[in-house]
Amino acid sequence: MNEEKETVAVGVSDNRSTINDSVFLHPDRIRYDSRCIQIDGKDVFVFSGTFHYFRTPQPLWENRLRKLKEAGFNCVETYIPWNWHERTMPKSPEDYSCLDMKPLVDFLNLTEQLGLYVILRPGPYICAEWSGGGFPQWIMQKKPVKPQFDTWLQSTDPEFMKWNEHWYKAVCQVVEPYQVMHREKGTGGVILFQIENEFNRIKWFPKESKREYLVKLAEIVRQNGIEIPLITCWTDEARNVENGLLNGVVDMVNSYPKWKVEGGFGRLINQQLKTQPGKPLISGELQGGWMSEVGGKLSWEQDGLAPVQTQNITLYALQRGFCALNFYMAVGGTNLDDWGARQMTTTYDYAAAIGENGLTNERYRRFQGLAAFVKEHGTRIARAMVKDIPYVSSDNEVKMAVRETASGDRYYFVRTEEHSRNHWGSIFTEGLVLDFALEPFGAMVYYLPAGKKTGKWYPELPQPSSRCYIKADTIQLGASVGVCDLLPKKWNSLKAGEYVDDKGIYGRHFIYYKCQAQEGKILNVGRIGHKLINGTDKDEVLVRVNGNLLPVLKEDATSVSFQLPGDSLSGKQVEAILLFESKGLHHHTKKEVEEYWNIGPDFVRCEGKDLKVQYAYTEEQRGKAVSAGKMDIKDISDAVGKGTPLLLWHNFSFTLSDKKVVYELDIEHEGNGFIYLNGHCLGRCWEAGPQKKYYLPECWLNYGSENRIVISMRPGLHGASVRSASLIPVW
Repeated sequence: MNEEKETVAVGVSDNRSTINDSVFLHPDRIRYDSRCIQIDGKDVFVFSGTFHYFRTPQPLWENRLRKLKEAGFNCVETYIPWNWHERTMPKSPEDYSCLDMKPLVDFLNLTEQLGLYVILRPGPYICAEWSGGGFPQWIMQKKPVKPQFDTWLQSTDPEFMKWNEHWYKAVCQVVEPYQVMHREKGTGGVILFQIENEFNRIKWFPKESKREYLVKLAEIVRQNGIEIPLITCWTDEARNVENGLLNGVVDMVNSYPKWKVEGGFGRLINQQLKTQPGKPLISGELQGGWMSEVGGKLSWEQDGLAPVQTQNITLYALQRGFCALNFYMAVGGTNLDDWGARQMTTTYDYAAAIGENGLTNERYRRFQGLAAFVKEHGTRIARAMVKDIPYVSSDNEVKMAVRETASGDRYYFVRTEEHSRNHWGSIFTEGLVLDFALEPFGAMVYYLPAGKKTGKWYPELPQPSSRCYIKADTIQLGASVGVCDLLPKKWNSLKAGEYVDDKGIYGRHFIYYKCQAQEGKILNVGRIGHKLINGTDKDEVLVRVNGNLLPVLKEDATSVSFQLPGDSLSGKQVEAILLFESKGLHHHTKKEVEEYWNIGPDFVRCEGKDLKVQYAYTEEQRGKAVSAGKMDIKDISDAVGKGTPLLLWHNFSFTLSDKKVVYELDIEHEGNGFIYLNGHCLGRCWEAGPQKKYYLPECWLNYGSENRIVISMRPGLHGASVRSASLIPVW
């Protein structure tokens, strides 16, 4: 009860900002006070949605952004992943030859054409359920032997700061001309720029060092042309800073409360109001869905993600006085290739309003109604004061809060967090009876202009949409037992303690290794074990000797052992072929993650002695080549098929009519692998599920000519077969 009262009543007392005005370098174009953001001298309610350009093929960007704008969003937010833009290792922090920033330029050009504001979050750490949290695979090769802190990433270590500056300079050079003050009024532009991300998660550095780190990042971006307001999120060190660059940094609230909006989101708001006086309420990530993980549930199957939750949490944010909301995600995407973080599904649909496949849904319709309301009333509500008035509700699960403008207009927020039944009844308050009809977890606002006896309920939702139906049949691709992958002809040597990323290979596809070991002895392979890294599944190591897969003898958190066949006293050598499957690089940073950052086995030993190992990284190249028609499946198949295969290939072809229909690949299979479509890697498929359907981007399909889908699969408990595969049209 006390929490409820505090959640409703806590607020700022006036519209004045306690921020030093010197932090606003172009106050005539963009600034803020304690209640609102002002752009070109006018209050603007920033209604933003997250779209990750790096999770959608570029030819589809415009389609997604247009739908975002048509929903009523005036802003788009995105992370900028360092590892995606700089995929190979530069020679030094002064070497920018390995960077490809053109996609970011293209994205910003497109947002300007559509007149959208932009919020940019370049990390360097982005989390985002993205490989390494956005840090390049090669970055750990730059770690000093004796760093300033045991955990190097996100620290003030001088060498790490050099690379931070390297990345920030590259980003700032692109972003600088797209800032709102450099664009024509009314044409959009970048309005907020984030430094770091979710820094509260870092517990292994002193707060003084963390604050110093943030100051350095702010200095770098200011020195490199970024003059718009700076933000961060979940970063307490940016709060209660009375002077300097951090005085002007707004630490945003991120919240994913599902059904517990008031208790979860409300608690964070209370903290923000107490620790950031004079700064506006901005949400960097407000729940627009949730991710799916291997072995879990797909986003739309999870509890607490119904479209009504979007309406409830949005109106609660308005009730509390927010002036800027960004919904994560507003547009779903795909963890293409091997870019997804450890054990993330290929789909990153997120139960977003605009799905991974570009189709809209009921959440989109809710946003349309909310956006129209926010456009008309958002800034007025943000400047309104909390009005603490007594009321009686006929339904004790339905509560009310009121905000009143200076002119006397009132907004009555009526909501419930009970989500099992409909709620009908009345609220009696100060000469007014509000008859409400709320759906489970419903929320509405009654707007009563000053001096009027009747008002209007919001939001007004548009009618459900309709579109033309294009008849398309399911295309059966059949089943496949697969063909055995032909072992590589070219092998490369590794020294003891060396990894493939030391050789310039930064992908996490299947890797072959081979070595000679004494027969009858124990082969021990170092790898990430079960739950070692943030509770995730172990990396898999398959070992084949004389054509037979060896069963696991024993395993622990860091290694797995196999009994080699033969007489242990003979002294003879046998050749062991290994297939290594990395489950991905985790999206969090910490000492343990850094220790297991590299790709491949930590060691291959027999009787405690390191063995000479060779490797071959061929699966990715073969999958892309065969699916693009540049190589025949026969060229990579072992026609003889000696013994039990370590890796199998499943090959399908089909044709489509010239009528463009959105398709998904539906597969039932055993084993883990990668899916390739016409020369592109769609992502991973996991035996554990939950994903069985994979979106096929229209821009990668051939209409009127042959299409090829190729799937690599390593055996699971029941082999590596595709029991069924079909193309399902999605409407």
